[in-house]
Amino acid sequence: MPSAEQDMANQANGVYTIRLGNQDFPVKRVQFPVDGLKLDPGNPRLGFLLRKNTLPATDLELQTMLWDLDPVKDLYQSIFQNGGLIEDPIIHTDGRVAEGNCRTVCLRELRRKYPDDARWQRVWVRVLPKDVSDEQIMLLIGELHIAGKIEWRALDQAEYVWRMNKQFGKNYDFMASHLRWSRSKLAQKIAAYEEARNYIARTNDPQGINRFSHFEEFMKKKELRDLAEADPKFMERFHGWVHAGKFPNAVDVRLLPDILKNEEATKALEKSSVEKARAVLIAKDPSLRSNLYSIVDQAAQELETISLDEIQALQDGDEARLLKLRRLRKALDTLAKHVGKPLS
Repeated sequence: MPSAEQDMANQANGVYTIRLGNQDFPVKRVQFPVDGLKLDPGNPRLGFLLRKNTLPATDLELQTMLWDLDPVKDLYQSIFQNGGLIEDPIIHTDGRVAEGNCRTVCLRELRRKYPDDARWQRVWVRVLPKDVSDEQIMLLIGELHIAGKIEWRALDQAEYVWRMNKQFGKNYDFMASHLRWSRSKLAQKIAAYEEARNYIARTNDPQGINRFSHFEEFMKKKELRDLAEADPKFMERFHGWVHAGKFPNAVDVRLLPDILKNEEATKALEKSSVEKARAVLIAKDPSLRSNLYSIVDQAAQELETISLDEIQALQDGDEARLLKLRRLRKALDTLAKHVGKPLS
């Protein structure tokens, strides 16, 4: 590791030190022609996109794939309004982009649209040494885009942790420490990623890469994971529901355990949609739509499982506690008079 004095001298010459895989590397900051940058097909963000196409993809095809993403167009506007990049891309000595593929796509589009504007002709980059390994690059990307401030979307994060686990053999303990994620979150991400891949392979859904969140919501529910483990055919059934648009929004999957417990709601889902199934459940349980009845359920649960200490305090005449319960009882008695129905 260089001394503080050496590090300052290096920075004065445009050389910075970064640590990758327990090893320090000198990275030189230089200006580089935008036309000389090359997109990297090994970038995690391109993984799902490439599986939809015939490999290998050309640089132009990679450009088109990334430019089609809405977040990349948003990034384009941000770079244009700012007049340049805030974060330098990190590249190999041959111009291949190790980190910053989306920024590279935006710079290319700006270069094409404003060919005479000097701001889009050259860009500051950080050049990695020749001996950096693919694994060290992956560690760098994880630090920047998952543990760091430039956060990727959920699908890209899942692609990353899957590759770290399956391709580079990193166990959950290592990744939990490196990414500052829990082991359970890692397991859910990897399982969701693998099932999303299975879904795309089975259905050939052109919107498959936009369905990842459905599988992430699925893997968050233990009841659903248990069903899938007990019955392999259940995932095929779920794939069919997703492909048929039964769940317009990924968060709708959270309701599936309750739907499956109700035969009428399950039939409504299969014949129509999650909204019809939700209506069946709400008719039987208004707390699903009403904050009032949700709070009533919570209060009833608390009273039904009240602790011995609370009971003792009431027996000892704790007036503050008794006042709360008397107020509740009075409210219920008043409501019973209004509706003309007994509540007991």
